[in-house]
Amino acid sequence: MRFAKFFTILTACLGLITACDQKTELKPTITEMDKSPTELTRAIYSAHLQLDPHLIKATADAAPVRDLLVGLMRFNSAGEVVPAIAKEFFSDDNKNWLFILDDQAKWSNGEAVIADDFVASWQRLADKNTRSPLAHYLIYMGVENAKEIIQGTKGSNELGVKALNSHTLQVQLAQANPNFPKMLAHIALLPTYRGQKPEEYGFISNGDYRIKERSKTTLTLQSQQAEVAFQTVLYQLITTIQNPSRFDIVENPLTSYTRNQIMLPRLCTYFYEFNFNDPMLKRKEVRQAIQAMLSTSQIANGVGIANYFVLPKTMLENSERPLPKFSAEQILHQIDIDVKSPIQISLTYDDHKPHNTIATRIARRLGQSDLFRIDEQAVSWEELLAKRNAQQFQLIRSGWCADYEDPLSFLTMFHSSSPDNKSGYHNERVNQSLESLQSEALSQAEREQKILDTVYELQKDIAILPLFQYQRRVTVLPDIQGIKMNNSSEVIYSKDLYRQKKDTQ
Repeated sequence: MRFAKFFTILTACLGLITACDQKTELKPTITEMDKSPTELTRAIYSAHLQLDPHLIKATADAAPVRDLLVGLMRFNSAGEVVPAIAKEFFSDDNKNWLFILDDQAKWSNGEAVIADDFVASWQRLADKNTRSPLAHYLIYMGVENAKEIIQGTKGSNELGVKALNSHTLQVQLAQANPNFPKMLAHIALLPTYRGQKPEEYGFISNGDYRIKERSKTTLTLQSQQAEVAFQTVLYQLITTIQNPSRFDIVENPLTSYTRNQIMLPRLCTYFYEFNFNDPMLKRKEVRQAIQAMLSTSQIANGVGIANYFVLPKTMLENSERPLPKFSAEQILHQIDIDVKSPIQISLTYDDHKPHNTIATRIARRLGQSDLFRIDEQAVSWEELLAKRNAQQFQLIRSGWCADYEDPLSFLTMFHSSSPDNKSGYHNERVNQSLESLQSEALSQAEREQKILDTVYELQKDIAILPLFQYQRRVTVLPDIQGIKMNNSSEVIYSKDLYRQKKDTQ
C-alpha cells in the first residue's frame, strides 16, 4: 500500500522556501490595527479563482475552497485529521469501510448533504473527462477500480463507493488500508452539490462560509455561524504591482517580500539517495564518511528545517542530532582509501534553484577532503526521473511528501519490495518491522516503539542522506491570531482565526 506520494521535484513549492531561522520583526502599522475585527482579507497570487476542488493545483488556490466545502474528514487548527461530515466510521477488515454522515449537515440552498453527494463527486473526480490533476489520489488510497477508471478501461460508476442510504456511505478498497480515514481530508475529496461541477455564480457550499459576492478577481464569503470571529472573508487575486502589506494574509507571497512572514512546516523531506548497487556506495563506511563530512544545518540554511532522520524534523522533535564518532578520514583509512585513490562520487540533481545551490554546497563540503572527487551532474527533470528509475546514479536528489501526519508514510519506501524503493536498499529487519506495522494489530505504544526502532535502524544503516524538511511561507499581519506554528497540514481555515484587539492602554 502506498501511503504517500513521491516528489523528486517540487518546483512550485521550492520557490517559496526561505530560511527557517530568519524572522521578520512584526511591527503593525496604524492601517493594520484599524482593520475590522469581523472582516478578514486574504490575497493569492494566481491567474484565477479556482473553486472546483478537483482542479486545484496549488496549496494557495485551495484556501477559499476549504472555507466553502467540507468533506468526510477535515483538519483541525493543529493540523490533525478529525471527523467532519462523517460522524462515525467502521471497518472490520480495513478494506470495506462504512461512514455514517451527519444528518444535520446542509448545503447553502437548505438541502441535506447526503451520501450520494460523495458518490457522485468521487465518480466525477475519477472520470477521465474531468481531467483532474488530483484523480490519482483515489489510487493512492486504494479505492476499488480507481486505476481502471482513470485509465479509461472501466466506467466511473464502477468506482468502489456506494450510498447505502441517504446518510450511510460505503467505500470498498482494493486492499487493506488501516490509515484510510486519515486520508479523507484531502482537497480532492471535498464534495460538491450532487457531484456537479461548481457553477461560477450561484455556488452551493456546505462549509463554514457561503459566497456573498464574486467577480473575476475577488470573492466575498459570508460566515454560516454567528460565533465565528470573521463573519466576512475577502479573497483577492493580486499581481506583482500591488501592495501585499494591506492584506491580513498572503497565501503565496513573492520571494522578494519578507515582511510579516511566518514559516509553517510541511510534511515533506528533502534528501539524497545512495545507489546501493554501486560497488563503492554499498560499503557502509563510505556512506558514513560522506555523512561525517556534511553539516546539514549549513546545507539547509535558507531552504528549510535542517533534518537528520528519515522522518520530518517535526515528527522527531525530542530526538537528538546523531554526531559522527570518527572523522571521514579516519573512517576511510580503515578501508584503505587514501589520497592516491580517492573516492569518485557523482551528484545527480535537477538543474534549477534551489537544487543546484544545495548540490554545490554538498560538493564543496566533500571537496574539502582530498579523499573525495566530486562530479556534479545537473540534468533536466525528465532525465532525473529516468536516471532514478534506471538506477543510473550514485547520489541523487530526492524527496518524499505525505498527505497526513503518520510516520509510516515516510517509511514504506524503504521496504525492499516497495515500488518506490529505487535505491536498492535492503534490510530484513526493516522489512519485517514494516510488514508488522502494516498488518498486525498493535497498541499505540507498540506501534510508536516499532516506528522508532525502524527509524534508528535506517539511521544506523545510513539508508539516505537526509538534509531538511520543507516549509511553507505565508505572510500574516501581527494582529491575526489562531495559526498554530506546528501545523504541518498546509491548511489555514478562516473560521479558526480572529483579530487581536488593539491595546487601549
